[in-house]
Amino acid sequence: MLTQEDKEKVIQRYTNRYIEHGKCPKTLGWDKGKQDLRYHILFEKFDLENKSILDIGCGFGDANILLKNKFHNYEYTGIDIVPDLIKEAKEEYSNQNNINFILEDFLAHDFGDKKFDIVVGSGIFNFKLADRDNYEYINSILEKAFHLSKEGISFDFLSNKVDFEYELTFHSDPKIILDKAYNLSNNLILNNSYMPFEFAISVFKDISFEKKDTIFTRYKNENDYYRFY
Repeated sequence: MLTQEDKEKVIQRYTNRYIEHGKCPKTLGWDKGKQDLRYHILFEKFDLENKSILDIGCGFGDANILLKNKFHNYEYTGIDIVPDLIKEAKEEYSNQNNINFILEDFLAHDFGDKKFDIVVGSGIFNFKLADRDNYEYINSILEKAFHLSKEGISFDFLSNKVDFEYELTFHSDPKIILDKAYNLSNNLILNNSYMPFEFAISVFKDISFEKKDTIFTRYKNENDYYRFY
């Protein structure tokens, strides 16, 4: 989990932004209007109709803007450590029985026997930690998220394949993240096709295939290509 120092820094960072900007993407650090695109990328390889979603570092629960436009029925749980963000999220979706929020550190929270079809997180790995190795922290999140998921996980990252890096931000090496993902499953996608300085990784639980063609069952079920052969 986050150390107390890092936790306090994260809470203070977003609390200060909330005081300055209120309920808007700028509070979350998204100042270029691409928040919806990031969630689209995280969700695009999953059919979320009648599925459950856990959103780590959920902020205001804005993933629901996209989800409500695309799916009729789903169950959403958002978890975040920043009180002001969770307070706003609970007020925004207070009349939505399928949308719930938890105020706690994801790694510290005991989910019991609860599982989610999909576990995602957007922007949660973007800051340098003071008291913990960033890659070790990322690995801990990925492992717990994958354990809690039934179908798979999706996360986005700032890339280190850039001309510059801000002093306080953490830019992940896609090769290192890919190696960590392969420790979970060999059915995965690393997507660097939507923004030049960010990438996302989706890791799937279903690794089944038939020996006659050695093509993942999940891929065959999702693609019409095989109707013609």
